[in-house]
Formats: sequence, structure tokens, C-alpha cells
Amino acid sequence: YTDSCIVDDWWMLPIYWDAVSANKNDNTIFRSTADDFLSSTDTKPIFLIGDAGTDSQKSNKVVIDHGVIPIIAARANSVGEIIKKDSGNHFRGEYIPRMYHRLLGKLYDLRTTVERKNSNEVVGHHRSKMSNREIEQARIFVSIPNITALLTALTAFNVGRLDLIRLPSAFRRVSI
Repeated sequence: YTDSCIVDDWWMLPIYWDAVSANKNDNTIFRSTADDFLSSTDTKPIFLIGDAGTDSQKSNKVVIDHGVIPIIAARANSVGEIIKKDSGNHFRGEYIPRMYHRLLGKLYDLRTTVERKNSNEVVGHHRSKMSNREIEQARIFVSIPNITALLTALTAFNVGRLDLIRLPSAFRRVSI
């Protein structure tokens, strides 16, 4: 099993997650996660960012159908209106309003937020040792560090220390 997670770009906090079978294609996982997340909330993001592994017409359409703009890197050999940025990234222009074309590089760079979150989780919470026995165990395993991140953020906000929102070790020695 592996995790599929949607992260807020402001605080790098998980806002939706699930454990999924690791033998599924990235496109299938992305479409399912995007659809489940966007169907579960009335508050929609403006953009949903994904890497080239999730690039397909269907993935872009799932996001568009929910009224959200997909910023999904396209493969260099993709068919259609492909926008090539100076950074070497490619995007499907037919899904992105023209007014955002100049911002694509900066928007796509927000994806590193997710990468940083994942590397924190793997190192800090031993996420590389996920159970592969049952889906429910995998969901619990994925949920614990995400819930811990949210509780850390709430605690930091409550004590007025916003600088500690993404610092899981900040409250280890607090006695209750």
C-alpha cells in the first residue's frame, strides 16, 4: 500500500489522505483521490497540482469537472496544446486559462511542498515501513502522522507560535 495525499500549499498541512493499493497506476490513484477530495468539500481550491506521472486527458478532466484548474506537468511528447516553460516543464494549455500561463512555473514549484512533507513523514514517522497486510491497517498507518501534523498545527496556533506549525518535535516535552 501507499498513501495518496492532498496538501494545503500555505501551511503544508494534509487536508485529505487515504491509503491505496501500490500496484495501481498513478493516473488511477490521482483521479480517485482528486474526485474523492473535490466531492467531499464545498470549498474548492483554485488549482490542483500534480506531477507528470498523473498526466492524462482523464486526470485533467476530473479536476476541470469540479471547477478547479489542473496544473499537471505533461510529458514532453504529449499531444495537444503543450506549453513549454523555461524550466523544462510542459503543461497542457487547453486546460489552463491563458491568464495563468505566465505563472505556471511558479505554481508548479509549489509541488515541492508535497515533496518536503513526504520526506518529513518518511524520516520522522518511519513511513517507509507501511504495513502491507490489510487496507485498514495501511489507512491507520497513513492517518497517524497526518493527524499528528494537524494536532501540532492546532497546538502551535493555540499557544500563539505559528512558527511551530510544521515542527512535529516542538511539543514533545509538554506535560499535560
